[in-house]
Amino acid sequence: MWKFIKYVLATVVGLFLFMFIGLFILIGIAASAGKEKAVTVKPNSVLKVDLNYDIPEKTNSNPFSSFDYGSFKPKKATGLNDIVAGLRKAATDKNIKGIYLEMGVNPNGYATLEVIRQELLAFKKTGKFIYAYGAMVSQKSYYLASVADKIILNPSGGMEVTGFGREIMYYKNALDKLGIEVQQFHCGQFKSAIEPYTRDNMSEPNRQQLLALYGDVYQHFLTHVGESRKIDTAALNAAINDLKVFMPEDCKALNIVDELGYFDQLISAVKDKAGIDKKEELKFTDLSSYIASNEPETSTSANRVAVIYMEGEIVDGQGKDGQIGGDEFAKIIRKARMDENVKALVLRVNSPGGSALASDIMWREVVMARKDKPVVVSFGDVAASGGYFISCNSDRIFAEPTSITGSIGIFGLIPNAKKLLNEKLGITTDNVEVTRHGAFNMVTNPFDEEERAIIQKTIEKGYREFKGRVAEGRGKDTAYIETIAQGHVYTGNQAIQNGLVDEIGGLDQAVQFAVKKANLKEYKLKEYPEEKDFATQISEAFGEAKMQMIKSELGDQYEFYKTLDVIRKGTGIQMRMPYDLGVE
Repeated sequence: MWKFIKYVLATVVGLFLFMFIGLFILIGIAASAGKEKAVTVKPNSVLKVDLNYDIPEKTNSNPFSSFDYGSFKPKKATGLNDIVAGLRKAATDKNIKGIYLEMGVNPNGYATLEVIRQELLAFKKTGKFIYAYGAMVSQKSYYLASVADKIILNPSGGMEVTGFGREIMYYKNALDKLGIEVQQFHCGQFKSAIEPYTRDNMSEPNRQQLLALYGDVYQHFLTHVGESRKIDTAALNAAINDLKVFMPEDCKALNIVDELGYFDQLISAVKDKAGIDKKEELKFTDLSSYIASNEPETSTSANRVAVIYMEGEIVDGQGKDGQIGGDEFAKIIRKARMDENVKALVLRVNSPGGSALASDIMWREVVMARKDKPVVVSFGDVAASGGYFISCNSDRIFAEPTSITGSIGIFGLIPNAKKLLNEKLGITTDNVEVTRHGAFNMVTNPFDEEERAIIQKTIEKGYREFKGRVAEGRGKDTAYIETIAQGHVYTGNQAIQNGLVDEIGGLDQAVQFAVKKANLKEYKLKEYPEEKDFATQISEAFGEAKMQMIKSELGDQYEFYKTLDVIRKGTGIQMRMPYDLGVE
């Protein structure tokens, strides 16, 4: 007995010490991560801009949000808001002579890249230079780099500019082999989110809409790269189709890049351009450190314009970092609406949708806010399905040319695992019912005709409400909305034509419209969500650690896990984009 007690006590003490030390380490991490060192910019400085990471809409103040649990080091991901602010500051900073843009593998959407590209072009108009260098360069990275005055490609490297396309994975045959029946309910012939689970190939309506969508983004790519590099778009298209924008020698011959060279040659070229002596060491000023030295806004006005960043999948409840929790963001919108100092709201929406219930809860708060003050929306890479639902009743909608939007449709997927359990695993189930449908939502019972009918009726009701709210918000009749709905997705350019979007523009244009509509002479921006308390940050850190470990273990198979996780957590009716429509 004494040995048992001794072991228990030792275990308890060990666990206590582990938790105490772990908490101490986490506090240390938070302290070090929160202290971004500001830099003193010396004359003839060159700003190093490396954007080859997943850029969030807003820099997250939580030090654990992008923490690398492999190396146990903080790795702050600078948000689009701060990147824009940093580039604008650099454009007027007399000590910054130019930019070194690091090319690599950029994973971001084209709408995000478009915002940064426009800022780089504005930077060049001040007479300052941009030089770009890279070894292995992706298509998205090159799209940014095409604005540069000089592009140097490593002679042993290469580019992967192959045009636009998408491979979609279909799970129906695998689910059949596993004995899982996916019971589907949907409205809209283009609502193709269900296709990977109910088909083994692409439907023709979906093929046509994707060809139109990717074709529009590709034309945008050709036009802007062609203008920057002074290459005829037809010639550029031919080169891409012939895989000529691949090997370094071909890229040089076609003026895709200016020179083939190594990093030391880039250093020499930058020194020469910046007027730095060749014997002097060139020290780049890192963008994230440069941003940390930004001075806070000096306006003393009591007027506020609330900018609410809504990024990620729409989920019920509070959600977490990288998600739009319906209850949490309804509370944020309500708080901004009831704040007398907030004179206008701007929603920055970057979401493929998700829970219909959560979307509806936030839609209601937008409607209520609009009764009191202007509400303007700015679309990021994607604002579709639920992302469009919460936006449709605003005063004005701005989108980038390559923003993905629309997908006005609704669906439900409910698995029936009876065959999997009975025939594959040898597990049987039995149940007792005191009403005819007492086992209505059991995953081992297929729906009967009456049950299927009530679910489909619910889906159709949701679809009617979706169309009705879009019609009301956009000032159209529901008959017209039906012609552009049915789950169809569009680019920002296409959405301008059909009336789903009002103007091509970014967050700045949305803010200026809101300021004008609110008749403000002076104002300050107030960004939401606000910083979370430390206890919440710690709590979310453990969840983030878990996901990073899963991702590390699964590698390329992580996408399968994400797909299954979406199905598992996607309770209720869904307003969701048809899988990831990101274009490479």
